[in-house]
Amino acid sequence: MHTIKAQLTPESSATDSHSYRWLQLENGLRVLLVHNASSKQSAASFAVNAGHFHDPIEAQGIAHFLEHLIFLGSASFPEANAFANRINNSSGHFNAWTGTEHSNYYFACATNEFSDCVKHFSSLFKEPLLKHEWVDKERQSIEAEYRLKLKDELRRLYEVHKTTSNPAHPFAKFSVGNAETLADTNITIRERLEDFHQTFYVANNAALVLAGSQSLTELQEIALAHFADMRAGEAAINLPAVPIYQEQHKSCQIYVRPIKQANRLILTFPLDEINSDYLHKTTSFLAHLLGHEGSGSLCYFLRQQHWIQELSAGGGMSGYNFKDFHLNIQLTDLGAENIQHVVQACFQYIRVIAAEGVQNALYNERKQMMALAYQFPEAIQTVELASQLAINMLHYAPEHVVSGDYRMDGLRNNLARVTLSKMIPENARITLIHPQAPVNQKTQYYGAEYKIEPLSSEQLSILKQPVPETLQANFQVPEANPYTPKRIVPLPIAKQLQSEATAVQNQQCERTGYYPNKLSSPAGVTLWYLQDVHFREPQAHIYLSLQLPLANASARNHAISRIWCELGQELLSEQFYDAEVAGMHFNLYPQQSGITLHLSGFSDRQPALFKDLMRSLAALRSSKQHFHTVRQQLQRNWQAIHQNKPINHLFSLLHHQLQHGAYTAQQLADSIVDLDFEHYCDLLPGMLRDAQAIILAHGDIEQKTAGELANWVAQTLPVIAEPKAKVSRSVKRLNSGVQTVPFLNEHSDHAFALFFQGQNTGLHEKAYFLVLNHLFSARFFHSLRTEQQMGYLVGSSYLPMHGLPGLLCYVQSPNYVPADISAAVEIFITQFLKQLVTLPAADFVNAQKAVLHHLTDSAPSMRVRAQRYWSSVINNRGDFELANRVAETVRNITHAELVAFATKRLKSERCAMALADNLV
Repeated sequence: MHTIKAQLTPESSATDSHSYRWLQLENGLRVLLVHNASSKQSAASFAVNAGHFHDPIEAQGIAHFLEHLIFLGSASFPEANAFANRINNSSGHFNAWTGTEHSNYYFACATNEFSDCVKHFSSLFKEPLLKHEWVDKERQSIEAEYRLKLKDELRRLYEVHKTTSNPAHPFAKFSVGNAETLADTNITIRERLEDFHQTFYVANNAALVLAGSQSLTELQEIALAHFADMRAGEAAINLPAVPIYQEQHKSCQIYVRPIKQANRLILTFPLDEINSDYLHKTTSFLAHLLGHEGSGSLCYFLRQQHWIQELSAGGGMSGYNFKDFHLNIQLTDLGAENIQHVVQACFQYIRVIAAEGVQNALYNERKQMMALAYQFPEAIQTVELASQLAINMLHYAPEHVVSGDYRMDGLRNNLARVTLSKMIPENARITLIHPQAPVNQKTQYYGAEYKIEPLSSEQLSILKQPVPETLQANFQVPEANPYTPKRIVPLPIAKQLQSEATAVQNQQCERTGYYPNKLSSPAGVTLWYLQDVHFREPQAHIYLSLQLPLANASARNHAISRIWCELGQELLSEQFYDAEVAGMHFNLYPQQSGITLHLSGFSDRQPALFKDLMRSLAALRSSKQHFHTVRQQLQRNWQAIHQNKPINHLFSLLHHQLQHGAYTAQQLADSIVDLDFEHYCDLLPGMLRDAQAIILAHGDIEQKTAGELANWVAQTLPVIAEPKAKVSRSVKRLNSGVQTVPFLNEHSDHAFALFFQGQNTGLHEKAYFLVLNHLFSARFFHSLRTEQQMGYLVGSSYLPMHGLPGLLCYVQSPNYVPADISAAVEIFITQFLKQLVTLPAADFVNAQKAVLHHLTDSAPSMRVRAQRYWSSVINNRGDFELANRVAETVRNITHAELVAFATKRLKSERCAMALADNLV
């Protein structure tokens, strides 16, 4: 009989809907049980204290390699796709990742099948097969993943970082692996995999989270039944106590030449580890001060000089004995010309914070916002929660596995001052990423060009000097935040919704018809409104879309709307940074039909902030310098698309081919070559005219307030007018057969995509495509990715366009040309249609259940619910019942009907488009 070695109840917020139990099993495995009666699915996450830092030097990348192989069969379930099939048939999904010091595996499934899925899940870690044939095939997959990322700028910069660190520190190892580092030597790679598994995949070196609607007692029984017999083993051996940088790796300049256009400056300050400070979060507090964007801040000053576009503070690698603290700055061309002043300003501002910023008042203000986030956390899917908590269990004391992310137990003044004292030129690594950066070396695996040289005594002296007085750098620490919410209880529920609130309290399902209502509003404005009674929290979401009939009339118009959004977002971020810090977030972005502003977060000051944002947008006047900076950056991004993953280009090209108003990146770049500031100012008013506004106010907000906001929009934005022209929303219908579209590809990989278009927008067409995609996708991945190793990026997806459904399958390959991929796809489709005829009844029913779960699953958070409502408003003109009608159709289709439909759409009567590089 298995016993529990230790047990406790972790700290959690009084408003948390979950209940928790932490256990340690007799074999040493730490287990966290999470119960939530409203969970629609159950989930598990297994985290092991082993990542690429633990790779043997002779087999770098083996932790990542083992992650690939774990899911491909166990002694109890030997088929390579057995676990994938089980989870797929249970309406779930699974995934994994490998980090520096940890690896994490997780899945979600139907609650009634959770115990069987956990049994299968546990066998993958206790008795993985690591079969020779899959070792050989997955090594090809690792090689394909490595080659896929050869031009990935982040990977290239990461390797420069590794190459310029202490070679004796595990950070210097090659984390991904490739065919060379994972080759057989005097010891086969399979033997190394078995040794790595035996050493690290043991109970004393891992943590498990089980979460769902089951009681804590039921979850405990599942954990004991399937993990109590896991081999105990030992905790991971200590990693080497050597510094991540030697002296020659500090007080230095590092130059990196990117492949694509980039202009970035990173100041890195090596610090001590921060894991032990999680109850105080000193470094996080300093990052908040140094990354502040309000008046008097470093970011504000640098933007006023037109030297930077973005600045962030505090990011960087963190590990068992180190923390890299970054000031990460995206420079403008003018900033690159004044790089010395930019760096001087950084050190000058750090000195101001060190002298004046370590204040209990500022710390407590940050602490208050963390406490509100703890009290009203953003609800997430059960599987995401399980995955996060599993990693927390490897870092925090048992009682803090839930609360540890939010604790700020007081400012450690001495630690803050010591930390700031290390942010000096003598301890800095100054990295400049620029196309003209001087270079003299290349990294081993990604061929990144770089140069490292020490800072001279003269340079050190200059960097300690303030910027010239003529620049008027009036730095100051942040002031008290005026947007900190004062009301933290939800508003009373409106009378007409009180019966709905009672149903929620009784834990009844959401009733059909609980949707936003269209309210009366001024001419040119459509207002949708709903007070949320399910998520009783003082937060709300306000969406405003300006439907612009001319925004996509041409590539230039679309490019102008993008420029306007970028300029507007930067203006708002600068003016209302305090609101962002106080938990009120806003985002201005272009959509195919116009421009959207999304305001979310705490509702106390939200209506006032919305009006302030509207005033600022209505009065938006950008400088000539600012315009040219944004235009130039967008143009560079669009021109660089051919160097990105070709599969991403295929997706973009498909939309351009089929949707009115969707333009290629090259068309957008070409459209603004001759666009100067005066021309932009002349064209913008015409493009914005005849706008119609659509508003959704959802959450903790009163109906009267929503109406006031609609009136405010009509009065404040002069472009709002009676509808004259409709926004064009149309899809090109494909003819029978396959239309081929080639594209330019500068990547070393080849790419191929085949899109099958539906023939109408009816409910049956949507239902058939959804069920077809569910049956198609897992089999397509297993055949072309796992068995044939056609490439690393392989998949298929349901892809609707303005209500017209479709199915897209795609492959990106380093080894096969598009003609070979196309042939393999056609062979698969033929085989799939034959398999579909003899599909077991249970598999068909499981596919229906999985699709029904997707269509009818209730939103896990107010944010997700608001997104769904907004999508219905924009894409389906407020048809909130569409998903339910499609679900009812899915329930009633038959196997025979699906076979007939699939045969027509995928083969005999296909209307398809094939896209590939060098397609003939």
